[in-house]
Amino acid sequence: MEPAGGSAHDQSTTPVAGRGRAFSSVRVNARGEEVRIVRLAGSLFVCSKANDSCCCGWAEKGRMPFANALWSDEWERRRVRNRLHLTFTGCLGPCAAGNNALLQLHGRSIWLCDLNDAALVPAVFDYAQAMIDAGRVLPPPPQLAAHVYERYLPSPATDRAVVAGGGDGDGDADRSDLDRIDPVCLMDVDPATAQHTVVYQGRTIVFCAPSCKTAFLADPGAFVVA
Repeated sequence: MEPAGGSAHDQSTTPVAGRGRAFSSVRVNARGEEVRIVRLAGSLFVCSKANDSCCCGWAEKGRMPFANALWSDEWERRRVRNRLHLTFTGCLGPCAAGNNALLQLHGRSIWLCDLNDAALVPAVFDYAQAMIDAGRVLPPPPQLAAHVYERYLPSPATDRAVVAGGGDGDGDADRSDLDRIDPVCLMDVDPATAQHTVVYQGRTIVFCAPSCKTAFLADPGAFVVA
């Protein structure tokens, strides 16, 4: 995240009380370095005119025109970035059914079509949050029932194939991983060089920028820190 305020050299350590939530991480190699990636419950992909969709968001093609902010503002307001990633895409494929979105959660692809009512945006996030809270895929609520369908062929096997070692399971991050994660933006930050920190539940939490520290101090319990 880019700094939103405060000194770029603010290295103060602020004690904070509260309770956070545990997270799981996986270590991956990138550009010759080992980095920690926080594992999320899923991602929401929204077909967007601003991202060069061919139909979704185009009023002249009979779709509800919506700016990306309609989705991103709701996502930010709910503070679910540490559980659900939001991505704006170009064409997702089923153009005749647009506006389209794809919710990938708990290993399932949940397709949403005909999202041509602004009231459906919070309904999608309500549905995602309900599944995150339940820890499993749920039937869509009545408001979304007509907007959810199965696009992909079913898996030929009942068991999910594991394509990468260490990528399956539900283990918590170890302490060394925990101490490197900015709980607001989920970036890997080196504690030895971190300029922005707070003390929370007896340990030092690092941030990549003053804006992340400010967001955390405003509501520590909303972020992954356990």
